[in-house]
Amino acid sequence: MTVYSPGLAADLNAILTTLGTTTRSLWPFWEPTGTLVTCIGAADLTASETGAAAEALEDDFSPLLLPCGLYSYHFHPTGDHHLAGVDNAAYSFGNATVDSAFSVGCWMRPNTIASNVMLAKYDSAGNLEEWRFWIDASGLLNLELHDASASATEIAVSAAAVTQGQLQFAVATYDGAQAAPTVTLYVDGVAVNDGTTTEAGSYVAMENTAAPLTIGCGGVTATPTTEFHGRLALPFITGKALTAAEVKTLYARTAPMVGIV
Repeated sequence: MTVYSPGLAADLNAILTTLGTTTRSLWPFWEPTGTLVTCIGAADLTASETGAAAEALEDDFSPLLLPCGLYSYHFHPTGDHHLAGVDNAAYSFGNATVDSAFSVGCWMRPNTIASNVMLAKYDSAGNLEEWRFWIDASGLLNLELHDASASATEIAVSAAAVTQGQLQFAVATYDGAQAAPTVTLYVDGVAVNDGTTTEAGSYVAMENTAAPLTIGCGGVTATPTTEFHGRLALPFITGKALTAAEVKTLYARTAPMVGIV
């Protein structure tokens, strides 16, 4: 039987308060068994593997008990292990003409420095790209905003690579501006870029497509792409641009929960 820390309820309440109330979702990873990964927010997810088949967490995701009583899950491209969602408008932050602000983040321990997606609503095979929060092949943290109909992007990239094998708190915030967007990337509560993005093509806005939300990969669950290799914990999405102070607050609150004191 899982024993939760006495302060877990207060910790989760504090996280949710910081995330705000607009399109807020947090996946605590309560579950060590089964295929359902529940959400505090809009959408539960399914633990999935090759060919989109549901797969028990205890069989392939090696749930690791954290000090707070929650879990981290292990993701591996061999077997296509990821968390599969469905299309949900709550996680679309553009409507083809206007973008809205959002932030996304998680604790991560990458086992490899490769093209690893942590969270995404991004199906390039179906020309249904919206956004993806990922580590590129150079180990740099990225948030990509994609205008599917124009095949155009705004991409923010960190100034330094993340550390392979190290547990890190990664966050990206977007202010919703289009002509001069501000996207700030953070590692362990510290900004690791200058807020600017690089535009490729004529970016107008993200679009509300049919791409599913995925954790641990991009694409669709039957054919996942840019699969994460390593551990993830406490992923979240919220419909506001978190401030630097709020990101620091989240880091300080969650670090003891995952064992960093």
